[in-house]
Amino acid sequence: MLELFMPAGTALDWAFLIWPPLMLAIFSCLGVLIIDRLLREFQLSATRYALLLLLTTILMAIGVLEFSPGRIDHHNAQIIAMMAVMLGLLRWDRAGGWLIGTGCALSIVIGLECLPFVVIAFAGVVVCFLVRVRAAEKVLAGAATAMLATSVLCAAAFLGPNVALAQCDVFSAPYLVLMIGASFILLAASTGAATASLPVKLLVLGVPMVLLLVAVAWLYPVCLQGPYQMIDPLSRTLWFNRIWQEKSFLFFYRNGQYDLVVNLALQAIVIVCTVPFVAVRAKRDPGLVISFLIAVAALAFTLVVTRYIRFPAALVPLFVPAAMAHLFSTEAGLQRRWTGGLVGVVAGSASFLYISITPIGWSFDSVDYMSFDECKEQDFSVLSTVAPGSIAVPLGLSMPLVEVLPDGFSIANVPFHRAAPGMKRMFEAFTTVDPDLRRSALAPFDYMAVCRFKLRSADEGTALYATLSAGQDWPGLIRVAPTQETDFQLFRIDHAALR
Repeated sequence: MLELFMPAGTALDWAFLIWPPLMLAIFSCLGVLIIDRLLREFQLSATRYALLLLLTTILMAIGVLEFSPGRIDHHNAQIIAMMAVMLGLLRWDRAGGWLIGTGCALSIVIGLECLPFVVIAFAGVVVCFLVRVRAAEKVLAGAATAMLATSVLCAAAFLGPNVALAQCDVFSAPYLVLMIGASFILLAASTGAATASLPVKLLVLGVPMVLLLVAVAWLYPVCLQGPYQMIDPLSRTLWFNRIWQEKSFLFFYRNGQYDLVVNLALQAIVIVCTVPFVAVRAKRDPGLVISFLIAVAALAFTLVVTRYIRFPAALVPLFVPAAMAHLFSTEAGLQRRWTGGLVGVVAGSASFLYISITPIGWSFDSVDYMSFDECKEQDFSVLSTVAPGSIAVPLGLSMPLVEVLPDGFSIANVPFHRAAPGMKRMFEAFTTVDPDLRRSALAPFDYMAVCRFKLRSADEGTALYATLSAGQDWPGLIRVAPTQETDFQLFRIDHAALR
């Protein structure tokens, strides 16, 4: 829309600034709707309500930062999808089911990180349906209908002719088959077996679901190896295993990031403080229990894989106002004492870990240096003096170079796609001591580009990257003279002379 009034590049810059705050508005509205539903049995003064909202906002700072201007990422959209699911669970009616199904489907379309939460949401509703919880059949029917409609529409919009594409780490055929098949099964059961006995419901649901899972496993066996099966061993060792967000929360201790540790401890304390409130409301509000389990799972997954850290930061604090209102009510004296003891256990455990875990003294090698961007504000005009071709680059230089490449050039090693063979090729080219392996890895390329790096590696003189980043030459790489002084170094590859 902005392109109607300004150049495309300027419009894109403004869109990056405008869109995240608009999503923040949606996030805020969903948050207030959830908090109001949780507080509907409490009478709070305006001052106390405002203070509780302020505390909630402070505790969810890491989640709110996902909506800062310029932040274009999938996590903020997934947070909104999960909040829609929680609101649907708290409504616990057919319209709530529509929110559950739509939010779950959209979260899978966006990315697979929230798949465990989707499973918890649907599993909770199905269990309620099996044991004849009030209105569970309406919620399940609404959720299945919305999941079916949303998955089909998104497949048409985002997959199109590639609808049969089978990739296990993204929304594609395996997940689409599961979403559509499971939706039909749940919809049929919720409408045709709502009044049936438990054994009949188990039969109606269990047999088709098992057959569906077996069929998908047979059709797409590679997916049984997990979403990261396409990462080759070399890329896994030199890239994936070094990514901090794939490590447990103990990484924060070892890295001295105690602010994040405190944040996780506060989330755990909020969960502990919410247990009495959930226990009191569990029988008459099953959606509350399932929503709470999603928030607990978000924190549990964060402790194992820290990439999840923004989800508990956004979801757990939503329970703060209701939990505090319950604990400070007159009938919660015993619960306050138990909760205080559990809070002490959480704080003591965090303190014990702080004392017992020694921070790591980090040492970096040339592989780490390859991921740094050391070409900021450098001159790339030397690219316009050579014929177009393919360029071999280290990991950190790939994206900065993409933004300035003249027409006709291509590069390897863009790190966004886990299956890209260019990553493995570049690790082989820049780190190996085997000349034959290096020549094979660089065979498809015409040029190589590296930026000078101020830090020196221990393997300088033996590994290609360490040598070139130090500003030295390498047999078979012909330096292209830049038009002006720059740290950006471009080399022609003489494959016959390459060592």
